[in-house]
Amino acid sequence: MPSTTDDDVLSHPGPDGTGSPADVTPPLDDGGGRWRQHLVSARTAFAATWIPWLVARVITLGAVWIARSQVHTLRKGNGAAAAAAHNGLLGFDAGWYRSIAVSGYGFARPSLRFFPLYPLVDRFVSDATRLPIGATLLLVSNASAFVGAMLVHRVAARELGDDATARRAVWLICLAPPAYVFVMGYSESLFVVLAIATFLCIRSDRWAWAGLWGFLAATERPIGVLLFLPVAIEGARTWPGAGGVGRLARVTAVVAPIAGLVTYLSWVAATYGGFLSPIRLQRYGVARSISGDPFVNAFRDARAGLEGSHIGTALHLPWIVLALALCVVAWRCLPTSYGVFAIAVVVAGLLGANFASFERYALSAFPLTIAAATLLQSRRVRIPVFVLCGVGLLGYGLLAFVNLNVP
Repeated sequence: MPSTTDDDVLSHPGPDGTGSPADVTPPLDDGGGRWRQHLVSARTAFAATWIPWLVARVITLGAVWIARSQVHTLRKGNGAAAAAAHNGLLGFDAGWYRSIAVSGYGFARPSLRFFPLYPLVDRFVSDATRLPIGATLLLVSNASAFVGAMLVHRVAARELGDDATARRAVWLICLAPPAYVFVMGYSESLFVVLAIATFLCIRSDRWAWAGLWGFLAATERPIGVLLFLPVAIEGARTWPGAGGVGRLARVTAVVAPIAGLVTYLSWVAATYGGFLSPIRLQRYGVARSISGDPFVNAFRDARAGLEGSHIGTALHLPWIVLALALCVVAWRCLPTSYGVFAIAVVVAGLLGANFASFERYALSAFPLTIAAATLLQSRRVRIPVFVLCGVGLLGYGLLAFVNLNVP
């Protein structure tokens, strides 16, 4: 696949991906030249990121404001809706993460399904800054979302050699309707950072760093263990040219995500009993729509939507179709390791006990965003798509904040 380390455009972009070309620093072999290139890339990614990142937060906060001001009109007498509107960005899973960061896992066994890295980082930031845990949840999540969007730009520019596509990918990952969770106190944005960091390292022969990021990703979310697949693919691809130390580093990097998962599960087994308790709680912790069959879940969600009993469940189905289609696009336009990771994450989302968090799973599969950006070459297509994404972000956030959709 074509690649570039230039990240060629430094002028500020609009959502159509246009910008004025800037002078590009030619590749240099010395260390100073490489660092200069990294600085140019970081500046370019920052310029491409800050406006879509900010727009997404304005839209999501607008959804919170509407929910709080209109919840008694939209869902009169519904206590759960009123609570969701009141909790806002710290509702749903964010409440669990805040409790874990404050009290540890001992307060409730179901908390074990929430992996430890995110609350640990939040607690560390809180201790270092003296900010309350709720504030650090949002700080870490939103800062990670910014870094993650910059890294999406970096990956797209590197793998596709097209800065305009990279800019479109940034707008998409910021404005995708499920991306309101990047504004909430959720762990998805930090996971995206760790996953992309792993990919950047395995694609640039930095296997020790890849092992570290892969290990941390698997302690941040259970799907982090799936990173062993792209690491193994890239390790096998570069295996013939590696020496003994290089091959050991590749093997270590492949094992690292598995080791991260096993580390947390072993701690749970030693502390609370039940090696697989977090996985079982993750799969069966929600009473509604328990099934191991994705076709059964799809039928149940479609029926609930048609009956009007739960609007949010029916909304999962078009996203499943879109994610599967984008898996095909990712397989065709990106190196194999990206396509395999995207497919693995989507399959993991489909095999859950229900589809309640499928959109979040798909959002974590960042190659899907890059794949979608490659389809928006025409300005007549991409501008309406970005507008629809912004409207969808507002709508999905509003549904969550009045408890009609579970993020």
